[in-house]
Amino acid sequence: MCNPIRVLIAEDQPFIADALHSLLSRQPGMVVVGTTDPLLDSLASVLALQPDVVLLEFRQSEESIETVRAIQAESDAKVIFLTHAETENTILAAIEYAASAVISMSTAADEVIRAVRLVAEGGTLITPPTIASALKRRRKTDGLRDRLTSREREVLSLMSEGSSNREIAAKMRISYTTVRSHLRHVASKLAAHSKLEVLVKAQRLELVEKRGQKYGRGFAANE
Repeated sequence: MCNPIRVLIAEDQPFIADALHSLLSRQPGMVVVGTTDPLLDSLASVLALQPDVVLLEFRQSEESIETVRAIQAESDAKVIFLTHAETENTILAAIEYAASAVISMSTAADEVIRAVRLVAEGGTLITPPTIASALKRRRKTDGLRDRLTSREREVLSLMSEGSSNREIAAKMRISYTTVRSHLRHVASKLAAHSKLEVLVKAQRLELVEKRGQKYGRGFAANE
């Protein structure tokens, strides 16, 4: 009988870690050798448990990047990124740091199983079309980001945090009219017609972080 695929789960949310453990440990030819924190203990666990595949929750942070680098440098384990959204930043990070796949938290169970088996066999889910698509989106994002002035980006960032126009004006020490002018310019550059649409497009392009928003009015409304 062939040796089973040894899987390490590096995920700090117990519900997700437990679900993955339950799913993968029931698969023939597969064994979960442990679960660990994706940042604090993952390298030590990799060295101690010698997994073939590491399911690692990846975050856009220096700590997460350093963890991936260390795992790749110190072991032969294949790495699969676990992420809340398969953005171009995550895909490009996976390419740069030699991860074998990117799996979102919403991926179907059978696709997770297939990914683990494929990666264990030396395969990858990061295909040339996926790379090309990510690079195309990155160029578009960079182009739009370059079109926004520093003041427009600051207004957009404050708006994404939930600040009203008057609050933004106070924080930036500019007039309310100037804030509205900046927002109209941002909306024009993003081809958006309301604050909500600006935020949705800005989040999709990773110009701002995703947050719960309540904006539904157009730019002509008073605040």
